[in-house]
Amino acid sequence: MSEEDKQLDGATQNVVTEDGLRDLLSDGYLIEVICNQTAEKRHNSWYGAWIVHAVTKDGQDAKMLVTSRSVFKLREFKTIVGLVSFLAEMGRLSANIPLIPGRRERHEAFGSPATATN
Repeated sequence: MSEEDKQLDGATQNVVTEDGLRDLLSDGYLIEVICNQTAEKRHNSWYGAWIVHAVTKDGQDAKMLVTSRSVFKLREFKTIVGLVSFLAEMGRLSANIPLIPGRRERHEAFGSPATATN
């Protein structure tokens, strides 16, 4: 294996796609939402920049959410509506969203779409 292949293989261990995230959530990982840009309200919606990591409960293992393992494009959410929709699709029934860069919030999720219960 070439040095370049080793580096690529190492990088893929630190990223996860949406499908992979669902698998990790069922194994007990948490979703960590990280604010990268101060959120601001424009009209009736909030805009900013948020990324998502899958993390173990002890925080020792973190994987960045990417759009594709072959492209390594970090999945970034630009609106709170988009982020909350994503969290709901991952099985969250509520959301805490950091609004200041560097702030992080962890969410337990179940890897499947949220369903309402009576």
